Amino acid sequence: MNYYTKESEAKPTADRVSERLVMFEELMCVSGRHPVVDKAFTGRNSWARSIDHILSFMRKYVLPLHLLSVLVTAIVLYCYARLVALTSRLRIAGERAWPNVPAGSVLALWHRDAPSLLIAFLMRRPEARCAIMISGDSRGDYLALFCRLLGLHVVRGSSEEHGWQAIGELAKALQDGSCAIITADGGGPARVAKVGAVALASSVSAPLLPLTAHCYPAIEEPHKWDKARNPVPFGSILITVGSERVFESLTDSKAIEAARMGLEKSSIGWVGKPEQSRQRNRCFTHAEATSVAFLPCAVADQTAQLHAAECVALLLRLNQL
Repeated sequence: MNYYTKESEAKPTADRVSERLVMFEELMCVSGRHPVVDKAFTGRNSWARSIDHILSFMRKYVLPLHLLSVLVTAIVLYCYARLVALTSRLRIAGERAWPNVPAGSVLALWHRDAPSLLIAFLMRRPEARCAIMISGDSRGDYLALFCRLLGLHVVRGSSEEHGWQAIGELAKALQDGSCAIITADGGGPARVAKVGAVALASSVSAPLLPLTAHCYPAIEEPHKWDKARNPVPFGSILITVGSERVFESLTDSKAIEAARMGLEKSSIGWVGKPEQSRQRNRCFTHAEATSVAFLPCAVADQTAQLHAAECVALLLRLNQL
């Protein structure tokens, strides 16, 4: 039995979707393959954790001040994003042109690519409504309001808290024809896929599209667990959409783990270490010289050379500016 169905076939009912998600949750609890991640392990330094404690204190004991700071910060971020979108260039590569993604599909990316994707969303918006999962902690309040200003439907939850409930809400949005944006490694460790994206796509019989979003130049945040890169005005955004993935019936932990590993090794599974990038992508010698060693030039074997050539050409033109 194949969980993916064609448009001519009947989609699963809401009850059936709930049953599938409950099955996934139970299998993960039994297998222990989806553990709670320690914040210290994800690489967040003491300064970042101190900010989290302050924001949590404000939300719990000084709510008016917290709401005011959320509003002001979200507006500032929105204005900045608009400026970046108006002054940046969008480059597209991969199996499918952005934003031509099918309605009712799951878009999976690494957490560090999210800022660039949000800018690309402002530059070219998909026709279908898009929903995105944002962490339910105090820090997530700022990003949640920012995403709502961008026109995204926000679902609150993470792998550490209310994760399966949030996936259930995303499943409802998919059944209504929306696209769902989910970070495959949300919560860390970086570039290690979790089962959320696979469970979501399989439960609703939806196609899953892995994608990457890269910006150059960028404001780097090496202290963060995901080594985030944030776009700047007058830069370039490169969006790469990988091949559509479908899943057979996932009824045991081995099948789920195989699907998770398949997603991790797909187009979003590009290597994040500079020394490994040099070994696998010799075509990026120029990119390494300009400290851009993480470009996703291997979306698929048949498109790797074209992708690499476009990236190198982009960097050469940027250096001439």
